[in-house]
Amino acid sequence: MIEFSVVLDGVGIRMVCHTDATYHLYILENGGAEQDVEEWWKAIVQTTKELFTKTNVKPAEIAGLSFCTQMQGVVLVDRNGNALRRPMSYLDTRAAGEFKDGLGKGLIKVSGCNLFKLLRNLHINKTASMSVKDPVYKYKWVEKNEPEIFKNVYKWLDVKDYLIARCTGNIVRTTDSAFSTFLYDTRKGKEGWNAGLVRMYGVDPAHLPELIECTDEAGTLTANAAAELGLLEGIPVFGGGDVI
Repeated sequence: MIEFSVVLDGVGIRMVCHTDATYHLYILENGGAEQDVEEWWKAIVQTTKELFTKTNVKPAEIAGLSFCTQMQGVVLVDRNGNALRRPMSYLDTRAAGEFKDGLGKGLIKVSGCNLFKLLRNLHINKTASMSVKDPVYKYKWVEKNEPEIFKNVYKWLDVKDYLIARCTGNIVRTTDSAFSTFLYDTRKGKEGWNAGLVRMYGVDPAHLPELIECTDEAGTLTANAAAELGLLEGIPVFGGGDVI
């Protein structure tokens, strides 16, 4: 897998420089596909520092920080934002049993999904969790198969949200990240976690973080993160976006 760091200027959003580094994808015999948060962070530290060796840009000139990452991962963290296990990638397919329990049961089905549950999802957010790869089934897999880990879960994050927490100490999710769980209500005036869908899939609402917009400031760079990245403490960190 490849991680990129990019410096942009404010003149038409022009790319000044980019750097890249690699990290691993761990494929397991049971269909699991995992990554390592420390490898993510090492790649980000490496590529961020390299930017300043390839340009005349100085750390003091950096006005803000944002992440654009892979989506539909599952990063389960404790109250301090520490990952409790290796994150489960979108490619992870081990939760076939959880998919069957969550959306597959019922006499009337469409594409293997319970018609009532499917229609409920479509009414609320015009989509549904119809693949064993979807995050909610990975979450449920951990609940069933790793109860000692699951009991220590504080919040359920995606990749970008974890990196925001690591940089700022603030544990939040952006709305695009929340939408990718298919538990998000997209109806005008009702935007946010949908309590009915959360119950339908058996998710603990306490595990769902506060939501912010992609353009919101999620917090500022902590002293520890700044020292590792070679940046200045207090730089604003924004919500950013997800890509598949």
